[in-house]
Amino acid sequence: MIASPPAAPAPPASPALRPKAFAIVGSSNSGKTELICRLLEWFSAQGLKVAVLKHSHHQHLGDDGKDTWRYRQAGARLVALAAPGLLQITRSSAEEPPLEAILAELAQAADLILVEGYKTSHLPKVGLAPPDAASKLPDYPRLVAWVSARPLPTHLPVFNPLQVAAIGRFIQDQLGGR
Repeated sequence: MIASPPAAPAPPASPALRPKAFAIVGSSNSGKTELICRLLEWFSAQGLKVAVLKHSHHQHLGDDGKDTWRYRQAGARLVALAAPGLLQITRSSAEEPPLEAILAELAQAADLILVEGYKTSHLPKVGLAPPDAASKLPDYPRLVAWVSARPLPTHLPVFNPLQVAAIGRFIQDQLGGR
């Protein structure tokens, strides 16, 4: 059997072709997943197809000992799990895949990509403020707004976590309209 060479990383997309992606960032347990779930419902109600990319620093995501994990351990570079209404594909590589390559792949099936994490990426971001008022606000690159239940000392817009429609419209506006 002849092994095919690994695929070359996708070149950076031009700004006009770049997928519409927006990051939601914050510390662990700050409410990122809850906000993304609420935004998913809101964007879906607007008729948008939305993909989600969650960045993790952990290679093992709770599947140790399962069949798909065993296949990867045995050398499979690509493992797919299919079930009624589900197709999950795990692609193994020696390094973390480039963000642009992941976004380009997800953009094929989505109008918008919500990204949880990638705090230092080039993506525009909404930050979830630390719950502790004494904590200093992190300085994330390309941060355009905060989400917080309390007032914040910032010049950026601050949304309450329950203002899902306002946050959704803001994200759409930041990405160039609806």
